[in-house]
Amino acid sequence: MKIIISGKQLKITDAIKTYTEEKISRISKYSDAITEVDVVLTVEDTKSEGPIHKADGLVYASGTKIKIEAENKDLYAAIDDLADRLERQVRKYKEKQKDYNKKGSH
Repeated sequence: MKIIISGKQLKITDAIKTYTEEKISRISKYSDAITEVDVVLTVEDTKSEGPIHKADGLVYASGTKIKIEAENKDLYAAIDDLADRLERQVRKYKEKQKDYNKKGSH
């Protein structure tokens, strides 16, 4: 599984890269079909709330794409949220695959 991390209006430090890779790599245990995960980290300045950090994830798994967006005032909290939500979606995807495979074998 290849993890690509990029930033918009945000410099990706080694600490951010390592943290993100650790969190995102957890989803690989759910499916071998995942080939690539693209993570885009962004920071937006809002007048009312200050800087908002966004983490967008796109998982490529055997012909399927799973897209998740998370945002938080703290960058690491946004990454955590993204990783948790990606994990849920990948689990759901795997369950659907199991159900589909069961139906096809009758």
